[in-house]
Amino acid sequence: MHVVMLTNAIAPDKIGGLERYVRELSIHLVKAGCGVTVIAKRVDQEHAPDETGFDGVRILRHDAPSKRDPSFALRYPLIVTAAVRKALRGHESETILHGHFPVPTLAPALRRARYVYTLHAPVYRELLSEHQGSYALPRPLQRVAVGGLRAAEALVVARASRVITLSEFMRSEVRQLSAKAGDNTRVIAGGIDTDEFQPGSFPAESWSADAYPLLFTARRLVPHTGVLQLVQAMPQILARQPNAKLAVAGSGLQQPVIEAAIAALGLQNSVRLLGRVDQPFLGHWYRRAHLVVTPSQQHEGFGLVTAEALASGRPCLVTPSGANPEVASLLSPDLVANGNSPADLAEAVCRLSKSPAYLSDLANRARAAVYPAMSWPNIVDRHLALYAELG
Repeated sequence: MHVVMLTNAIAPDKIGGLERYVRELSIHLVKAGCGVTVIAKRVDQEHAPDETGFDGVRILRHDAPSKRDPSFALRYPLIVTAAVRKALRGHESETILHGHFPVPTLAPALRRARYVYTLHAPVYRELLSEHQGSYALPRPLQRVAVGGLRAAEALVVARASRVITLSEFMRSEVRQLSAKAGDNTRVIAGGIDTDEFQPGSFPAESWSADAYPLLFTARRLVPHTGVLQLVQAMPQILARQPNAKLAVAGSGLQQPVIEAAIAALGLQNSVRLLGRVDQPFLGHWYRRAHLVVTPSQQHEGFGLVTAEALASGRPCLVTPSGANPEVASLLSPDLVANGNSPADLAEAVCRLSKSPAYLSDLANRARAAVYPAMSWPNIVDRHLALYAELG
């Protein structure tokens, strides 16, 4: 079986939940004996147009217009669709096509080819808020661009042979795009590297050695991930837990705002921005924490951080947004805060951390909530069964 993944960008060219997911699914399909080719845009001109990684995943990269181009919204779908169509020429009948992003998946959708589509999150909702002005879109064109992307996403899910979502929450999002597609949707949770993310020891770290509770979050520093709200919750947490500390892994466009909030609130000794943290150091921070926090402010299609924390043997507090409550509640409904605000986060952190014995009990039971159900071998088996249905 040969699988062609159609996506926007691939890790490590770009680091994000979607990019990591596509790469890891591809790697594990290769381990299962499949050939895998990923078609994605070239993020850096130094990246080769055709490259096979050490993991056996072939990447075909195409050029795309710059987001700083005022005509980007018009040129991007035309150029990307043409590039994907060219890359697929002569192969569509021999492969399983699996889309992960709406614009590149327009190529098979417009030709009514058979393909699988995974809706990770409604991209049209994040087009402007996620990137905070990084697109050179004149204001009158912004609504048009969002509407066009929504139409593209609706077409892609409606014409898919099968639709996959990573949660029941995202299945409801599919129904909003296409009621018919909602009836054609399978929920297959996101996969976790359960060898990398597992309970165990971690190197000592002087800054956090005496902290209780030590809180950790791994998030892009953009508005919807809620890092700013978690930072704003720290004064209320410190009023009840004076030794509390927060470590934040990640980078993004909101970093200056978050740094300013840390300074304004006098949190320089209590909050540490770690920047981008690569594996295996990410696993060290999960295991080091008493409580991981996923403070999402908007919809989230799966909750990768939440699942990785549980696999690492750590409870994860979440807000009642998107799919995170589905994952956290596999361990305990106590891990879902009452709301998304700084006050809600502070109340939940203090409620959970007032009993170290309770946090320890949650930690002891955390891994069983996601393992082996979300291990990559299990997730790949479910994908292979679905691919087989397409013949």
